[in-house]
Amino acid sequence: MKKITFVYDPETKQEKLEELLEKLDPKPSNQVSFSELKTKNYSEGDCLACSLSDKQLLELIKQLGETKVSLALLPHPDMIEASKGFGINSNFEKAWEEIQEAEKIPEIDMMQVNEQMVFNSLVVGTSMGILYSNKSSSFFEGLKKRLSQLGDLFRRVKLKPYTITYQDSREEEKTIETAAMGILAVAQCESNFVFRRIIEESGLDDGRIHILILAPKSLFALIQFGLQNLFFPTHGGTLPSFVGYISSSEVKITSKDQFHFAVDGVEGEEKELTINLIENHIAILPGKRLLEDEKKEGPAQINAKYLPTGTLKEELLHGYLPWVRHATSEEFKDLFSLLKQNAQTSSTYLVLMALSTMIATFGLFGNSAPVVIGAMILAPLMGPIISLAMGALRQDGLLIKNSMITIFWGIVLGLIFSILITSITPLEVLNDQIIARIRPNLLDLGIAVASGIAGAYAYSKEEINKTLAGVAISVALVPPLAVAGIGIGWLDWGVFGGAMLLLGTNLAGIVMSASLTFLVLGFSPFRLAKRGLIISLGILIAIALPLGFSFNKMVNENSIIQDLAGKEIPHGMLREVKVMQMNPLRLSVTLLSDKVLTENDFEEIKSEIEEEINQKIELEMTLGISMGVSTRKVKQEGFVKGIWNSIFN
Repeated sequence: MKKITFVYDPETKQEKLEELLEKLDPKPSNQVSFSELKTKNYSEGDCLACSLSDKQLLELIKQLGETKVSLALLPHPDMIEASKGFGINSNFEKAWEEIQEAEKIPEIDMMQVNEQMVFNSLVVGTSMGILYSNKSSSFFEGLKKRLSQLGDLFRRVKLKPYTITYQDSREEEKTIETAAMGILAVAQCESNFVFRRIIEESGLDDGRIHILILAPKSLFALIQFGLQNLFFPTHGGTLPSFVGYISSSEVKITSKDQFHFAVDGVEGEEKELTINLIENHIAILPGKRLLEDEKKEGPAQINAKYLPTGTLKEELLHGYLPWVRHATSEEFKDLFSLLKQNAQTSSTYLVLMALSTMIATFGLFGNSAPVVIGAMILAPLMGPIISLAMGALRQDGLLIKNSMITIFWGIVLGLIFSILITSITPLEVLNDQIIARIRPNLLDLGIAVASGIAGAYAYSKEEINKTLAGVAISVALVPPLAVAGIGIGWLDWGVFGGAMLLLGTNLAGIVMSASLTFLVLGFSPFRLAKRGLIISLGILIAIALPLGFSFNKMVNENSIIQDLAGKEIPHGMLREVKVMQMNPLRLSVTLLSDKVLTENDFEEIKSEIEEEINQKIELEMTLGISMGVSTRKVKQEGFVKGIWNSIFN
């Protein structure tokens, strides 16, 4: 640079000016008030370091015209949009330091809207007011306006129709007709926090305008995007599911009605906006962050796959933006047709149901988790259950009837084959796989709820493999169905009752959560879904009550095991603690000891354990003698009348 001239606001008081000059080290070649500045006295290579308002800076750029005088910016109370758009450091001394360190001042793209120069951004849409500065007389007034804008953003938001015309990479004119909540345009992506989170490639002089088109299908999508960027921010390359992106040298936005917009916070209304770049590049030194983050020049780009068009566009324009996305008529038609088909009882369904239950029953007898899981792949229960969930949600009597008939025959057939296999199998032992299905608790309900969500979501999305979600649902239903058949085959009604409770729990949980998922995805209005949801919820609560008691029992058992396992008592160390019964409390423990114990020792051991858990117990104990060569198994049941039995192996 030949020289740096400090240009200041003529309204700056003398004391403030002297304070600013003190901060300039090294000193500028000259300092001049903006009102006294003669631009004709400066030429290429000269630099004007300006501490001016946005309005004054705009006037200065116009005065410079096509001259090659460079500009550097210093903070000013009324330089709001330029500071944001060029990433100027808010600290006066640091901003001056960055100017001194700059080897050269680059020429950068400047955007204009309807031939009006833009420092920061163009924002289109009434609901987008929160994205630009509000020029308020006080902090509290500004805060109040921001909160009001935030409230408006989530209250009675309407999408508006826009026609967007742009130049593609081959300079051919393309047009998109869509519905959007708002449109945001900038010349430099790194100057705007929204663009920084989304767009990967941009540059200070890439010759492109960057435009984001926000077209959410629901308010929930907006909230999700906000929370994601707050807690899990991503930088570049990933468009949210409701955002379209266009980068082009020229873009035109039109609508049949006037629409609201703001250029650098200055609001207005138009039916047409033409956005392009100023032909003559302007040499302005941006902030250090923008220089460091500058990307290389790239071709014009477009990603409009998420923008609503056609039927979806018309439906979104029909009313206010809903809290949850409403499925389009086409989406609902396709899904409902599939669910009606799946609700029918077919020979294929019955054959697969029989085979999956047979495989699951053999796996249960063999205590083999892989075999039981393998049976899930064949099970066809997902179709009718998801159909039942949709029927309950939309109060479709025929769909509910057909689904329940199909599920009923599937359960009956499964029980029959499970009973037959049990009758010819010479095994009658409660192994781990069977026990896991006869003691249902709230954890099983959680599995059912998650399975229902997976099933409904898979059916609503064509790109998701429905077989995988079907396995999740089958895991919750086929094993307890097989165990129920085993219980009947053994004439053990405790096993049968526990398995049927788990089966009912899972069925109710899946239907309820699948219905809610379809509601959230917009496949039914709440007024229609309310009755079905209330009934499903009532059934679920009724089933959940015994599960709560079972879960509480499991928690208590686990607490006792944690208190005793590995505990050292005067007679040794407790290992392998098991709760055999809760009322009365019956424990099985292994005691590691290095001495032979007498009857009195066992009485003392029992008392020591009772003292640890603060309740009376019946005890079954295995004694491991670390110094001997044998293991002594001692069984003690309550020590009633001082009688105890020792069994030696």
